[in-house]
Amino acid sequence: MEGEKTGVGVYLSNLIQHVLELANQSCRFICYFEKQIPPLPWLEDSRVEKRVVRIPIRNNFLWSTLRLPFKLMKDNVDVFHAPSYTTPFLKIKNTIVTIHDISYAVNPEWYSYKSDFIRRYYYYKSARNADIILTVSEFSKAEIVKYYRINPDKIRVIYHGINRRFLEDIDVNNITTVLNKYNIKGEYILSVGSLHPRRNLGRLIEAFIKLKKENKDFNQLKLVLVGKDEGSSKQLLSLYGTRNDLIITGYIPGKDIIPLYRGAKCFAFLSFYEGFGFPILEAIACGLPTLISDIQVFKEIFKDNSLFVNPYNVDEIKNNMLRILTDEGLRKDLSNKGKRHASSFMWKTTAKKTLDIYSCFS
Repeated sequence: MEGEKTGVGVYLSNLIQHVLELANQSCRFICYFEKQIPPLPWLEDSRVEKRVVRIPIRNNFLWSTLRLPFKLMKDNVDVFHAPSYTTPFLKIKNTIVTIHDISYAVNPEWYSYKSDFIRRYYYYKSARNADIILTVSEFSKAEIVKYYRINPDKIRVIYHGINRRFLEDIDVNNITTVLNKYNIKGEYILSVGSLHPRRNLGRLIEAFIKLKKENKDFNQLKLVLVGKDEGSSKQLLSLYGTRNDLIITGYIPGKDIIPLYRGAKCFAFLSFYEGFGFPILEAIACGLPTLISDIQVFKEIFKDNSLFVNPYNVDEIKNNMLRILTDEGLRKDLSNKGKRHASSFMWKTTAKKTLDIYSCFS
């Protein structure tokens, strides 16, 4: 929750907010921070104690493995929930860890060996050390069992929720203001998610370029990529050059994301590997027709509420992109079904199921 809030930060913030709404007034919660306490409203709840636990060297690995466990023991914590992959090496009683996906283990070639070998082992060790593992899809549960050799009885699947504001209408003027902020003019296809090799952005761009070459009606159409750069933007620019119809915004604040969804013509998310697919849920909640990879996890989570394509087939991506852009009936059907489906994912349900896990240790 410190710094830029991406998928895990959205999960944690919404989870704690709704846990506090449901939890007994006698419950006490302690939130530990490495650097500073972020300005979040739920942190003002009287049941929440805030701790900044510092170390001389700014290093998350050393903080998590060496500094934090001693603080947990000193505070006599009854249940420790690590929300993002890692637990201390030193075994802490009643530990829960949330593992969102295990792309590090399944596709290590997407990550730098030098910088991520230790992290991959750390994730594995954390999973083995935890008393209970939470994950966000049946697909991810099966992957954890397969690659980490974990007893499936130790793993609980709890789906993410969607913030209700994604389902609500917004002022058209707000959309225009945000589009002007990022110099987006005219119709555009939107993709949201960190710019990472697993997101398959190269094929998305190739399909987009091919679509425009073959259909002169889309001369003004743009492709907007939103997300924190994780090593792909330079490669993309070197492959496709600087184009007026390709806009890479980088990370954007949360207040701008809904207007960008609402202003788009369609949404594309062609990732090779995910644990859930947060941006897809946000897009369909906004009523945006979506084009997504036909991978197992997306079929589990999104069923028939999006258009599925082979993420390796540029022509198939291009042809189905064209279908969404030109078939108004299809667009309306996907929009209506998507909003209904998204409304069934509630953070309150996520929080209730997580609280039930906490109570296992009482």
